[in-house]
Amino acid sequence: MTSLEQRTGDAVADAVVASGPGPGRQRWWLEIPLAVAFYVVYAQIRDWHGAATAHDTKLARRHGFDLLHAEQWLHIDVEHAVQHAFVYHLRPVVVGMDVYYGTLHFLLTLGVFLWLLFRAAPAIYRHARNVLMTGTAIGLVCFALFPAMPPRLMPPGMKTQDTMDTVGGLWSYNNGVLEHISDPFAPMPSLHIVWASFVAYVIWLHVRTSPRRLVRLLPWLYPVLTGLVVVVTGTHWVIDLLGGAVVFAAAVGVAHLVDRALGRARVSARPAADRTRPDSSAH
Repeated sequence: MTSLEQRTGDAVADAVVASGPGPGRQRWWLEIPLAVAFYVVYAQIRDWHGAATAHDTKLARRHGFDLLHAEQWLHIDVEHAVQHAFVYHLRPVVVGMDVYYGTLHFLLTLGVFLWLLFRAAPAIYRHARNVLMTGTAIGLVCFALFPAMPPRLMPPGMKTQDTMDTVGGLWSYNNGVLEHISDPFAPMPSLHIVWASFVAYVIWLHVRTSPRRLVRLLPWLYPVLTGLVVVVTGTHWVIDLLGGAVVFAAAVGVAHLVDRALGRARVSARPAADRTRPDSSAH
């Protein structure tokens, strides 16, 4: 196990020891309304540019070119090549990717969140919840301040295919559910990567003590696969994936700072006599 894994695991383990109640003791009747309220705010901010007015479109196009030029400078502008390889040689796989894109992004994240809420130790739940909420909040601020066109909406010659429309899947941006819940100008950072990394992180927290390195690495294949899917479907620039990874790392860092601050607050709130006694919960 690497030193980073050890430090991360120890911080979460310390929080669990100090948390008191066992698994499934979250106050779900408060947490669920909080999550719903957060999602409502998320949807409102996400839809700021959803009307795609002339001003929004012009600004988003300019930012889209900024992202493309940054990729060209970094030599990572591979969206067309990657999409072409899959669409023309692995078309059935692309259909599967379109289904994957339209389902797992939401369902798996929701499933992991509900598992944490009803089955995880309270400190693990609070830590993971803070990671998810912080990462999403940072993403929303970026969407509001930096609306940008994804590759599928760029002008001819620059754009990639919208494979959910040209190849097919369960939904399309042009009709149905995705048309109403998606912000067309919110690629940077990729919340697909933030949320997929959240799922991988939660699983990793539960397998991190495995002696097999492969077992510890397997959860992280999910955000890697998600990154490939959103590039092939024309949803994101490659640089958006890097932005999502940076935002997720920042969210984990913030959650650890919150854990430490709360831990110090609990210790300072305990009577002095109790602070001098050995912590029986650690045995």
